[in-house]
Formats: sequence, structure tokens, C-alpha cells
Amino acid sequence: MRRFQFFAFASLVLFAGRPLFATTYYVGSCHGGAYGTISAAIAAVPAGSTIDVCPGTYPEQVVIDKELTLHGLNNSNSSQAIITIPATGLVETSSIFFGSVAAQVEVTTGPVTITNITVDGTAGSNCPSSYYVGIFYAGGSSGTVGAVETRNQNCNSSGYGVGAENGAGVAKKVTIQNSNIHDSSQAEIVTWNDQSASTLTASIENNYVASGTPYSVPLVLVGNTVAGTISGNTISATSYQTAIETFSPLTTISANTILGGGTGVDAFARATISGNTFINASTAIGVNHAATITSNRIFNSTGYAIAFAHNGVTVENNTIVHSTPAGIDFECFTGTVTGNIIDGAPIGIDFVPGAFTGSNTFQNVAEVRNGGC
Repeated sequence: MRRFQFFAFASLVLFAGRPLFATTYYVGSCHGGAYGTISAAIAAVPAGSTIDVCPGTYPEQVVIDKELTLHGLNNSNSSQAIITIPATGLVETSSIFFGSVAAQVEVTTGPVTITNITVDGTAGSNCPSSYYVGIFYAGGSSGTVGAVETRNQNCNSSGYGVGAENGAGVAKKVTIQNSNIHDSSQAEIVTWNDQSASTLTASIENNYVASGTPYSVPLVLVGNTVAGTISGNTISATSYQTAIETFSPLTTISANTILGGGTGVDAFARATISGNTFINASTAIGVNHAATITSNRIFNSTGYAIAFAHNGVTVENNTIVHSTPAGIDFECFTGTVTGNIIDGAPIGIDFVPGAFTGSNTFQNVAEVRNGGC
């Protein structure tokens, strides 16, 4: 009797070739009983599942409308599951930031985790006619992008790598981490919140972000009231670009390495910019609000290393080496500027108000202070 009960239970569990209580499902040719497409798997599996995707190319538009994990497998000497634009093109969806956007992978709920997936925006005649984005966390969604590559969202001049946004309603969090995001025609990462009080926290951490365009667009754009951190990233910009542009007073920008760029960080709000390394930017840090700039290292700026155009800026304990035409540009505004080291510049501090009394260290500087106000 017990043997019969066990057999009956085993038959039920293995019904239709799939364990009844399993939470992992498969897509592709490397596993038996797998779905043929990612979209088919998403439609069929219960919320909370893991979908493991075999290495290969999947020309489809993916919409994730239930809580799950989408993960690329390592199999047969490859670990690359590539989502590409289908031959029929991409269908547009509504967006707070874009108005409408064609997303290769769209997340509409959460939490949704996407790992070890490549999203390739290369297109020919199937190129979207409007904004398009590799991975898009739409309003009301949440989750984590990790160990992902987005690339070549550049078949028109309106391509983005990864986007996340939220509007009115329940607060959400999106994390973009440990990923390789490159060669879009617009921003590589954009996060946006249109509420007066933040409903989106975005953590952008430990990614490699590289430009694919000569346009003067930011690689990382943070909009309005997005809270969170931009930390530990390596960002490579062209000579015309802003590496990070923020309009949010709730964002901390720390411990990033920023290579090149017209401006390394451009802050239009009371952001905190701390512990970053800037190399070969024209202007490493430009602020248009009462931001806090501390303990950054800035090398070889071809313009001002730090420039501010607002009263009340705090600039403390930064190290500036080889900056032309000057280390710090006050532009005749007042601020707390003290404890900085400026080494190798024609002018140490420029357009300085007459009443300024901060204490800084100047080494190999032809003219320590220039007034002009």
C-alpha cells in the first residue's frame, strides 16, 4: 500500500514532465522540458518562479508582469543568453519620463530580478522609430538588475541602456549593480521620479558604464526626486559628455571612478559628491545648487576642477592635481571652501569674493588667488 501511494505521489509530482511543486523553469535547448521562448515561460509559470535561460539568442520583446527571477545559465562553454529586437520590431508602452518608449525588456511589477542576461539593441529595418531602452522598470515595478549587459541601443539617436521610474503611489526600489552597460545613443542609465516626495529609490552600484555616442548627453541621469546612491561605478565618457547628471537633492554620489567627459558630475540640486576619482575630465564637478563636495581626487582637468554657480556650496578636503586654467572656480559666489589641496595649476582659486577666508593648501601654483568679483 505504501509503495502504491509513493508511486501515485511521484506520478503526480512528475505530471507533464515538470515537477508540480518546482519553482525553477527553463528556456532554450540546454534543458529538457524547456520553453521555446522567454515570453512563453513568463506567461506559463507561477509568480515567484525562477526562469533559467540557456545560452543562445532570443529575438523577442519580453514583458515581465509577475514577480520572478530571470537568470542566464552557463552551459556548454557559454554563459551568454542574448535578447535581441524581434524582426517585427518593438511595441511601445507609456512612460513617465519618455512619454512613450519601446522596451526590449519591460518590468511592470516586482520584485523582479534579472541576472546574467545580455540585451542587445542592434537593429536594421526593425529599428524603433522613437525612444527605446534595453531594460525598463516601469512605474510601480521594483527589483534588481545584476551581472547584466546592455549594449548597442543605438540604431537611432534615442536609445537608452537601463531605465527605472516611478510616479504616484507606493514607493519602490530598483537596484542596478555589477553590470556592463555601454554603447547607447543617449543615456546609459536613467532613473526618474516626478513626485515632490520621492517614491523611487535607485541604487546604481559597481557597474561599468561606457559611452557609445559623441553627443553631449549624460551617461547616468537622475531625475527630480529619486533617492539613493551612485557608488563604486567606473564611468567612461567622451570629451563632450557629462558622466553623471542629477536633479535630485536626495542622491549621494560616492566612490566612483570617472574617466574623461566634458563634466564628470553636474549637480542641479543639493547632492552629496564624495570620495570619487576624476581623471581627464574637462570640468570634474560642476554644481548649480548648494551641494556638498568632499574628499574627491581630481587629476588633469582641462577646465576648472570644481566650479560652482550657487551660494552655500561646501567644498572640503578635495585633492586637485594639474588643473587648467584653475583649481576651484567660485564664479563670485560664496561657500565653505577649506582643507583642499591644489597642486599644479596656473590659478589656485578663481573669481573669489573679497570676503573669503577659507584655508587651503597650494603647491606649485603660479597664482594662489584671483579676485575679479
